[in-house]
Amino acid sequence: MTKKNNEEKGKVLQFPGLKERLLEKGVQALENGDIQESADLLTQAYEMEPENPDINTALVLALYENKQYDEAKVICKEMLLEGIGEYFEVVDMYLMILIQLHQHQDVIDTINALFEEKEVPFEKEEHFKKLLHFSEKVLDGKEPGTEMKEEPEIPETAILKDKSLEEQTLIAAQLVHQNIRPYLSELLSYLSEETSHPFLQSMIVNVLREHGYDKEISINKLNKEVKVTPSMLQDVFETDSFMKVSEELDELLSQRNPSLFQHALELVKRHSFLMYPFEFQADSENTAIVYGSYAADMFADAILGEELKGKMEECEECAILLEQLNELEEISSPII
Repeated sequence: MTKKNNEEKGKVLQFPGLKERLLEKGVQALENGDIQESADLLTQAYEMEPENPDINTALVLALYENKQYDEAKVICKEMLLEGIGEYFEVVDMYLMILIQLHQHQDVIDTINALFEEKEVPFEKEEHFKKLLHFSEKVLDGKEPGTEMKEEPEIPETAILKDKSLEEQTLIAAQLVHQNIRPYLSELLSYLSEETSHPFLQSMIVNVLREHGYDKEISINKLNKEVKVTPSMLQDVFETDSFMKVSEELDELLSQRNPSLFQHALELVKRHSFLMYPFEFQADSENTAIVYGSYAADMFADAILGEELKGKMEECEECAILLEQLNELEEISSPII
Protein backbone atom coordinates (compact mmCIF):
# COMPACT_ATOMS: atom_id res chain seq x y z
CA MET A 1 0.00 0.00 0.00
CA THR A 2 1.38 3.42 -0.90
CA LYS A 3 2.18 6.14 1.58
CA LYS A 4 -0.69 8.21 0.18
CA ASN A 5 -3.14 5.36 0.77
CA ASN A 6 -1.83 4.92 4.30
CA GLU A 7 -2.35 8.62 4.99
CA GLU A 8 -5.87 8.51 3.60
CA LYS A 9 -6.67 5.45 5.69
CA GLY A 10 -5.48 7.25 8.82
CA LYS A 11 -7.73 10.24 8.30
CA VAL A 12 -10.82 10.53 10.49
CA LEU A 13 -13.99 11.08 8.51
CA GLN A 14 -15.88 14.06 9.92
CA PHE A 15 -19.62 14.17 9.37
CA PRO A 16 -20.87 17.47 7.90
CA GLY A 17 -22.04 19.84 10.62
CA LEU A 18 -20.63 17.68 13.42
CA LYS A 19 -18.68 20.45 15.13
CA GLU A 20 -21.70 22.76 14.92
CA ARG A 21 -23.82 20.05 16.53
CA LEU A 22 -21.22 19.48 19.26
CA LEU A 23 -21.18 23.23 19.93
CA GLU A 24 -24.97 23.38 20.10
CA LYS A 25 -25.19 20.35 22.41
CA GLY A 26 -22.32 21.64 24.56
CA VAL A 27 -23.98 25.02 25.09
CA GLN A 28 -27.31 23.34 25.81
CA ALA A 29 -25.66 21.11 28.42
CA LEU A 30 -24.04 24.20 29.96
CA GLU A 31 -27.43 25.92 30.19
CA ASN A 32 -28.92 22.80 31.80
CA GLY A 33 -26.16 22.62 34.39
CA ASP A 34 -24.53 19.47 32.95
CA ILE A 35 -21.10 21.05 33.25
CA GLN A 36 -18.92 17.96 32.75
CA GLU A 37 -20.92 16.86 29.71
CA SER A 38 -20.68 20.39 28.32
CA ALA A 39 -16.90 20.45 28.77
CA ASP A 40 -16.56 17.04 27.09
CA LEU A 41 -18.69 17.99 24.07
CA LEU A 42 -17.04 21.37 23.61
CA THR A 43 -13.57 19.83 23.94
CA GLN A 44 -14.43 17.53 21.03
CA ALA A 45 -15.57 20.53 18.99
CA TYR A 46 -12.40 22.42 19.97
CA GLU A 47 -10.20 19.56 18.79
CA MET A 48 -11.93 19.71 15.40
CA GLU A 49 -11.62 23.48 15.00
CA PRO A 50 -9.33 25.06 17.63
CA GLU A 51 -9.51 28.53 16.09
CA ASN A 52 -13.31 28.86 16.13
CA PRO A 53 -14.08 31.82 18.47
CA ASP A 54 -17.56 30.57 19.46
CA ILE A 55 -16.22 27.13 20.39
CA ASN A 56 -13.30 28.64 22.30
CA THR A 57 -15.53 31.01 24.28
CA ALA A 58 -18.08 28.33 25.17
CA LEU A 59 -15.35 25.87 26.16
CA VAL A 60 -13.64 28.41 28.43
CA LEU A 61 -16.97 29.07 30.18
CA ALA A 62 -17.60 25.34 30.60
CA LEU A 63 -14.10 24.71 31.98
CA TYR A 64 -14.49 27.69 34.29
CA GLU A 65 -17.77 26.34 35.64
CA ASN A 66 -16.18 22.90 36.03
CA LYS A 67 -13.44 24.55 38.08
CA GLN A 68 -10.81 23.49 35.51
CA TYR A 69 -9.20 26.89 35.80
CA ASP A 70 -5.74 25.89 34.59
CA GLU A 71 -7.13 24.42 31.37
CA ALA A 72 -9.36 27.46 30.85
CA LYS A 73 -6.37 29.75 31.37
CA VAL A 74 -4.32 27.93 28.70
CA ILE A 75 -7.07 28.35 26.10
CA CYS A 76 -7.62 32.01 27.04
CA LYS A 77 -3.91 32.73 26.61
CA GLU A 78 -3.95 31.04 23.20
CA MET A 79 -6.99 33.13 22.20
CA LEU A 80 -5.18 36.32 23.19
CA LEU A 81 -1.98 35.36 21.38
CA GLU A 82 -3.76 34.20 18.22
CA GLY A 83 -6.33 37.01 18.17
CA ILE A 84 -9.28 34.60 18.48
CA GLY A 85 -12.59 36.10 19.59
CA GLU A 86 -13.46 39.61 20.75
CA TYR A 87 -10.29 40.83 22.50
CA PHE A 88 -11.70 42.47 25.62
CA GLU A 89 -14.27 39.72 26.17
CA VAL A 90 -11.36 37.26 26.23
CA VAL A 91 -9.38 39.57 28.54
CA ASP A 92 -12.38 39.65 30.90
CA MET A 93 -12.53 35.86 31.03
CA TYR A 94 -8.76 35.64 31.47
CA LEU A 95 -8.80 38.02 34.44
CA MET A 96 -11.65 36.15 36.16
CA ILE A 97 -9.74 32.90 35.75
CA LEU A 98 -6.61 34.45 37.22
CA ILE A 99 -8.66 35.62 40.21
CA GLN A 100 -9.99 32.11 40.76
CA LEU A 101 -6.41 30.79 40.60
CA HIS A 102 -5.40 33.46 43.17
CA GLN A 103 -2.81 34.77 40.68
CA HIS A 104 -3.42 38.37 41.64
CA GLN A 105 0.00 39.64 40.60
CA ASP A 106 -0.76 38.46 37.07
CA VAL A 107 -4.07 40.33 37.23
CA ILE A 108 -2.24 43.50 38.27
CA ASP A 109 0.45 43.10 35.60
CA THR A 110 -2.10 42.42 32.86
CA ILE A 111 -4.32 45.40 33.69
CA ASN A 112 -1.38 47.77 34.17
CA ALA A 113 0.00 46.72 30.78
CA LEU A 114 -3.35 47.49 29.15
CA PHE A 115 -3.47 50.94 30.72
CA GLU A 116 0.17 51.69 29.86
CA GLU A 117 -0.46 50.78 26.22
CA LYS A 118 -3.60 52.96 26.29
CA GLU A 119 -5.64 50.07 24.87
CA VAL A 120 -8.52 50.14 27.35
CA PRO A 121 -11.80 51.46 25.88
CA PHE A 122 -13.40 54.23 27.90
CA GLU A 123 -16.41 52.07 28.85
CA LYS A 124 -14.09 49.38 30.27
CA GLU A 125 -11.87 51.64 32.38
CA GLU A 126 -13.98 51.56 35.55
CA HIS A 127 -14.42 47.78 35.33
CA PHE A 128 -10.66 47.14 35.04
CA LYS A 129 -9.85 49.66 37.77
CA LYS A 130 -12.17 47.78 40.15
CA LEU A 131 -10.47 44.46 39.39
CA LEU A 132 -7.05 46.08 39.74
CA HIS A 133 -7.96 47.55 43.11
CA PHE A 134 -9.39 44.20 44.22
CA SER A 135 -6.20 42.25 43.42
CA GLU A 136 -3.99 44.92 44.96
CA LYS A 137 -6.09 44.75 48.12
CA VAL A 138 -5.77 40.95 48.24
CA LEU A 139 -1.99 41.08 47.85
CA ASP A 140 -1.70 43.79 50.51
CA GLY A 141 -3.68 41.59 52.87
CA LYS A 142 -1.32 38.66 52.27
CA GLU A 143 1.86 40.52 53.13
CA PRO A 144 3.86 39.31 56.19
CA GLY A 145 2.21 40.11 59.48
CA THR A 146 -1.25 40.34 57.96
CA GLU A 147 -3.61 37.43 58.47
CA MET A 148 -6.26 36.98 55.82
CA LYS A 149 -8.42 33.90 56.16
CA GLU A 150 -10.33 34.35 52.93
CA GLU A 151 -10.41 36.72 49.99
CA PRO A 152 -13.01 39.47 49.79
CA GLU A 153 -15.80 39.02 47.29
CA ILE A 154 -15.19 40.15 43.75
CA PRO A 155 -16.33 43.78 43.42
CA GLU A 156 -19.63 44.65 41.80
CA THR A 157 -19.09 45.09 38.09
CA ALA A 158 -20.79 44.84 34.70
CA ILE A 159 -20.91 41.50 32.92
CA LEU A 160 -23.47 41.98 30.12
CA LYS A 161 -22.70 45.51 28.93
CA ASP A 162 -21.43 45.90 25.35
CA LYS A 163 -21.85 42.17 24.63
CA SER A 164 -23.85 40.62 21.81
CA LEU A 165 -27.04 38.70 22.68
CA GLU A 166 -25.22 35.42 21.97
CA GLU A 167 -22.38 36.37 24.33
CA GLN A 168 -24.82 37.54 27.00
CA THR A 169 -26.71 34.26 26.75
CA LEU A 170 -23.55 32.21 27.31
CA ILE A 171 -22.65 34.39 30.30
CA ALA A 172 -26.15 34.14 31.81
CA ALA A 173 -26.11 30.35 31.43
CA GLN A 174 -23.01 30.02 33.58
CA LEU A 175 -24.30 32.44 36.25
CA VAL A 176 -26.59 29.69 37.57
CA HIS A 177 -23.52 28.07 39.10
CA GLN A 178 -21.50 31.06 40.33
CA ASN A 179 -21.71 33.95 42.76
CA ILE A 180 -24.02 36.57 41.24
CA ARG A 181 -23.57 39.30 43.86
CA PRO A 182 -20.98 41.22 41.82
CA TYR A 183 -23.44 41.46 38.93
CA LEU A 184 -26.74 41.78 40.81
CA SER A 185 -27.27 45.48 40.15
CA GLU A 186 -26.82 45.03 36.40
CA LEU A 187 -29.06 41.94 36.29
CA LEU A 188 -31.92 43.68 38.12
CA SER A 189 -31.55 46.74 35.92
CA TYR A 190 -31.77 44.57 32.79
CA LEU A 191 -35.03 43.05 34.01
CA SER A 192 -36.64 46.45 34.60
CA GLU A 193 -35.78 47.88 31.17
CA GLU A 194 -38.53 47.48 28.57
CA THR A 195 -35.99 47.43 25.72
CA SER A 196 -34.20 44.34 27.09
CA HIS A 197 -34.45 41.08 25.13
CA PRO A 198 -37.21 38.84 26.57
CA PHE A 199 -35.14 35.65 26.14
CA LEU A 200 -32.27 37.00 28.22
CA GLN A 201 -34.71 38.45 30.78
CA SER A 202 -36.16 34.96 31.21
CA MET A 203 -32.67 33.52 31.70
CA ILE A 204 -31.89 36.13 34.36
CA VAL A 205 -35.16 35.46 36.20
CA ASN A 206 -34.29 31.77 36.19
CA VAL A 207 -30.77 32.53 37.49
CA LEU A 208 -32.26 34.51 40.39
CA ARG A 209 -34.78 31.72 41.09
CA GLU A 210 -32.04 29.08 41.11
CA HIS A 211 -30.04 31.19 43.56
CA GLY A 212 -33.08 31.50 45.85
CA TYR A 213 -33.17 35.30 45.56
CA ASP A 214 -35.92 36.24 48.03
CA LYS A 215 -36.39 39.97 47.44
CA GLU A 216 -39.16 41.43 45.31
CA ILE A 217 -37.99 42.53 41.86
CA SER A 218 -39.58 44.46 39.00
CA ILE A 219 -39.79 42.93 35.51
CA ASN A 220 -40.79 44.94 32.46
CA LYS A 221 -41.19 42.80 29.33
CA LEU A 222 -43.60 42.23 26.44
CA ASN A 223 -45.44 45.48 27.26
CA LYS A 224 -46.26 44.22 30.75
CA GLU A 225 -44.82 44.98 34.17
CA VAL A 226 -44.91 42.76 37.21
CA LYS A 227 -43.28 42.47 40.61
CA VAL A 228 -42.25 38.98 41.71
CA THR A 229 -40.08 37.23 44.26
CA PRO A 230 -37.81 34.86 42.26
CA SER A 231 -37.47 32.28 45.04
CA MET A 232 -41.27 31.87 45.03
CA LEU A 233 -41.51 31.18 41.28
CA GLN A 234 -41.98 27.74 39.78
CA ASP A 235 -39.76 26.38 37.06
CA VAL A 236 -41.14 27.59 33.74
CA PHE A 237 -41.91 24.02 32.60
CA GLU A 238 -43.60 23.08 35.88
CA THR A 239 -46.22 25.83 35.91
CA ASP A 240 -49.90 24.87 35.80
CA SER A 241 -50.49 26.73 32.53
CA PHE A 242 -47.63 25.01 30.72
CA MET A 243 -48.62 21.57 32.02
CA LYS A 244 -52.29 22.03 31.03
CA VAL A 245 -51.46 23.25 27.51
CA SER A 246 -49.00 20.36 27.08
CA GLU A 247 -51.64 17.85 28.17
CA GLU A 248 -54.22 19.33 25.79
CA LEU A 249 -51.70 19.20 22.92
CA ASP A 250 -50.94 15.58 23.76
CA GLU A 251 -54.62 14.68 23.64
CA LEU A 252 -55.16 16.68 20.46
CA LEU A 253 -52.16 15.59 18.35
CA SER A 254 -50.01 12.79 19.74
CA GLN A 255 -52.09 9.93 18.36
CA ARG A 256 -52.94 11.63 15.07
CA ASN A 257 -49.49 12.95 14.18
CA PRO A 258 -46.71 12.32 16.77
CA SER A 259 -44.13 14.33 14.82
CA LEU A 260 -46.44 17.32 14.57
CA PHE A 261 -47.18 17.03 18.29
CA GLN A 262 -43.45 17.31 19.08
CA HIS A 263 -43.06 20.39 16.88
CA ALA A 264 -46.09 22.07 18.45
CA LEU A 265 -44.83 21.21 21.96
CA GLU A 266 -41.40 22.70 21.19
CA LEU A 267 -43.14 25.86 20.04
CA VAL A 268 -45.10 26.02 23.30
CA LYS A 269 -41.88 25.47 25.27
CA ARG A 270 -40.07 28.24 23.43
CA HIS A 271 -42.89 30.72 23.88
CA SER A 272 -43.40 29.77 27.53
CA PHE A 273 -39.75 30.54 28.16
CA LEU A 274 -39.93 33.85 26.28
CA MET A 275 -42.92 34.96 28.39
CA TYR A 276 -41.58 33.77 31.76
CA PRO A 277 -42.57 34.62 34.47
CA PHE A 278 -45.77 35.50 32.59
CA GLU A 279 -47.87 32.49 31.59
CA PHE A 280 -50.57 31.55 29.11
CA GLN A 281 -53.77 33.17 30.36
CA ALA A 282 -56.27 31.80 27.84
CA ASP A 283 -58.14 28.52 28.04
CA SER A 284 -55.60 25.68 27.75
CA GLU A 285 -57.66 23.73 25.20
CA ASN A 286 -58.02 26.77 22.93
CA THR A 287 -54.30 27.50 23.29
CA ALA A 288 -53.49 23.94 22.23
CA ILE A 289 -55.79 24.24 19.22
CA VAL A 290 -54.05 27.42 18.04
CA TYR A 291 -50.56 25.98 18.44
CA GLY A 292 -51.62 22.74 16.79
CA SER A 293 -53.13 24.61 13.85
CA TYR A 294 -50.02 26.75 13.45
CA ALA A 295 -47.76 23.68 13.50
CA ALA A 296 -50.03 21.88 10.98
CA ASP A 297 -49.65 24.82 8.58
CA MET A 298 -45.87 24.81 9.05
CA PHE A 299 -45.58 21.12 8.26
CA ALA A 300 -48.31 20.90 5.62
CA ASP A 301 -50.71 18.50 7.32
CA ALA A 302 -53.69 19.72 5.29
CA ILE A 303 -56.31 17.37 6.76
CA LEU A 304 -55.47 18.05 10.41
CA GLY A 305 -54.91 21.71 9.59
CA GLU A 306 -58.40 22.13 8.17
CA GLU A 307 -59.93 20.32 11.15
CA LEU A 308 -58.13 22.59 13.63
CA LYS A 309 -59.02 25.74 11.69
CA GLY A 310 -62.65 24.67 11.97
CA LYS A 311 -62.23 24.46 15.75
CA MET A 312 -60.58 27.91 15.77
CA GLU A 313 -63.59 29.44 13.98
CA GLU A 314 -65.78 28.28 16.86
CA CYS A 315 -63.42 29.84 19.43
CA GLU A 316 -63.82 33.54 20.26
CA GLU A 317 -60.39 33.99 21.85
CA CYS A 318 -58.43 31.97 19.25
CA ALA A 319 -57.86 35.00 17.02
CA ILE A 320 -56.22 36.82 19.93
CA LEU A 321 -54.16 33.73 20.75
CA LEU A 322 -52.94 33.46 17.16
CA GLU A 323 -51.93 37.12 17.19
CA GLN A 324 -49.98 36.54 20.41
CA LEU A 325 -48.31 33.46 18.90
CA ASN A 326 -47.21 35.44 15.83
CA GLU A 327 -45.82 38.24 18.00
CA LEU A 328 -43.76 35.76 20.01
CA GLU A 329 -42.51 34.11 16.81
CA GLU A 330 -41.18 37.48 15.66
CA ILE A 331 -38.88 37.61 18.69
CA SER A 332 -35.67 35.95 17.62
CA SER A 333 -33.98 33.67 20.14
CA PRO A 334 -30.16 33.86 20.20
CA ILE A 335 -28.26 31.56 17.83
CA ILE A 336 -25.20 30.34 19.72
